[in-house]
Amino acid sequence: MNSLLMPALSGKSQKTRPYLLPELPPDRYYVEAPTPESLGNGSLIFIEDSDPFDRYTYRLRNILYSGKTAYQNVLIADTVNYGRALMLDGAIQSSQDDESLYHEVLVQPAMLRHPSPRDVLIIGGGEGATLREVLVHRSVKTATMVDLDQELVDLCREHMGTWHRGAFDDPRVRLVYEDGRQFMENDDARYDVVIIDVVDMLDNGPAQALYTRQFYELLKRRLRPEGIVAVQGLEFCFDDAAPHAALARTLRTVFAEVHSYSAAIPSFLSTWGFLIASDWFRPDEWTAHEVDATIQSKLGSQWLSHLTGDYLKSCFSLCKETKFMLSLPGPVIEDGVDLILPPHIEEVEKPYATFPIPG
Repeated sequence: MNSLLMPALSGKSQKTRPYLLPELPPDRYYVEAPTPESLGNGSLIFIEDSDPFDRYTYRLRNILYSGKTAYQNVLIADTVNYGRALMLDGAIQSSQDDESLYHEVLVQPAMLRHPSPRDVLIIGGGEGATLREVLVHRSVKTATMVDLDQELVDLCREHMGTWHRGAFDDPRVRLVYEDGRQFMENDDARYDVVIIDVVDMLDNGPAQALYTRQFYELLKRRLRPEGIVAVQGLEFCFDDAAPHAALARTLRTVFAEVHSYSAAIPSFLSTWGFLIASDWFRPDEWTAHEVDATIQSKLGSQWLSHLTGDYLKSCFSLCKETKFMLSLPGPVIEDGVDLILPPHIEEVEKPYATFPIPG
């Protein structure tokens, strides 16, 4: 994806409210949204080319870092609407205001469902927030984080403290700066939970090696019998399900139980997909009450900002059209084979309804 930085345009100022604001709990406070005037004429717009036809724009307050590591272009900036944000190769990866939602939804279903996760492997997750969500579990004895880009991790240590919250310095952590695929080929440790939080597979690039059947076969050999895998599952909605569906099909060639779920991530301007894979876990057999009881037992009531039993169950509830898209046969992601997705599917336009619709 390409990106542009350009001056922002000014707009109208905010009006005075003709009402009293309600009193908030002690741990909350109000923050006025900025106006274009308050930002001044020097503010910038970050433009993300989300696909060949559309662009997303983010207004920036200021830039903390803009440069290139050995592997990718990096921008760390304070945005107006989403707080501090990390952009890699022109695409937003994480933002301060909603990263807790993304990382709770990615990490906690697997960590909560496993009876007692002791040894956890994270591939990717350079900001440290995935690691943070793992380490909150008292049962964890070792957390191995593998990331290709040490320069990026160092930048995140410096500029993204609210993500990692010191997690990199926890004595249970082992940091490995290596290609994730190479690590899996050489590693002989066993893990209870594996979390894959790497960049999207774009245009059959290097990251695709972390999405293939052969990679998941390597990974499964490193799992203990009750092991669970959680995967960042790409943009995912009924109108854009093909890449996620290919990933789900690929996981199903290796694991007996593979389940898709999703959450709307505001800064991504999209619904985002996740997958949980194992040989035993079925989300429909895990009630909301059981989820809440597990959260209370393992984490207590204060840690999570978003996840509850009811909310997690809703994440696994997919619409009719999405289920149809996931049910279709199609390509599996393989080593050395370009992934060519099937054409977009359109529904034959239905005639205008006559109301009331006959029973």
